[in-house]
Amino acid sequence: MKSMILVLLTTVSLNLRAELKLSTPVWLSQITDLENLDFVLTPEEDHTKLLKAFQSATKNIKVGIFGISSKSIADELQRAVSRGIKVTIICDKYCTSNPKRLELFEQLKSAGAEMVVASSGFTITHWKMFIIDDRTVFISTMNFISRFYQMRDMGLFTTEKSVVKEVLSVYNQDLQNAKNQTVETPSLTSPHLVWSPNNSEQKLIDLIDSAKNSIEIWIENMGNPRIHSALKNAVTRKVSVRVLTSICGLGMPPTAAFKNLKQLLAAGVRVQAMPYPANKDLPYIHAKTINVDHRMVFIGSENFSVNSLTKARELGIVFKNQRIQNLMSDNYEKDWNKSVELPEAPPEKCEALSPIIDNQNKDSN
Repeated sequence: MKSMILVLLTTVSLNLRAELKLSTPVWLSQITDLENLDFVLTPEEDHTKLLKAFQSATKNIKVGIFGISSKSIADELQRAVSRGIKVTIICDKYCTSNPKRLELFEQLKSAGAEMVVASSGFTITHWKMFIIDDRTVFISTMNFISRFYQMRDMGLFTTEKSVVKEVLSVYNQDLQNAKNQTVETPSLTSPHLVWSPNNSEQKLIDLIDSAKNSIEIWIENMGNPRIHSALKNAVTRKVSVRVLTSICGLGMPPTAAFKNLKQLLAAGVRVQAMPYPANKDLPYIHAKTINVDHRMVFIGSENFSVNSLTKARELGIVFKNQRIQNLMSDNYEKDWNKSVELPEAPPEKCEALSPIIDNQNKDSN
């Protein structure tokens, strides 16, 4: 009798643990449909929506960005300052790392924008966002460059109050972080937001673990072992996993990039890549996205590397929105159909982007 009871208790315990392991994390269960989103997709679109957002500001513009090499973006921000808008820009040290970017940095500073070099406590400050009048936030995968016409990037505008409130909170803290060279992050409560170095690794794993049928990824860089393991586990669950990247990358040496991608291939992940050099028809994959079961989407600045998820300042968003979901899915299939199988060996030399094609577009990533 005692042995039967022991077996019964053991079975119940195992079932409970299985249920706990498979249960949906609280934050994922709180993801809602976000309405009234304005979506931006390059290279099909240009920076018009970004420029119009700057033009719409009546009080302030707060920017968090990795790099600015677009003259049109810098000029529009300068015009905002000239009409009395308070413009504050937290920019990674990358913004001053070459003469061209430094020139735009100094242009904005001389115009009266508050130019802040981000805390060196983060390996990089890589987020790509801005806030208009403390009411509308733009969260994206795109830097402020003019060579958008060769880039697969995307972003969205939202006025969701809880999202805007949390982004403002972190932004204000990062101003202090820059002043004090610290890496503090305030309390994070929004289920929709994905922050590095605080919660992005676990949140992206949770999102991948929630997949039942399909995962579609646009990504520039891989390499985080926990993300790789989550994708491998998804394949084991019979989830169709596809990763779309570029053969010639800007983010890490080809040998390192191929090592990561070959690990995924060995795990059963389908990996394809865009040829190089990029152009409008064969864009460079700079986007960082996860589409789970065509029902829930992540878009953000986070690459799926150890550095990006655990050491850098990054921002992404998880949401549901069927219109944007459909648009992303359609463009993913378009890119996938133009991509090629990953070569056996990485290129010894490669140029990720095509040469500058006109005098209006003199920027690089």
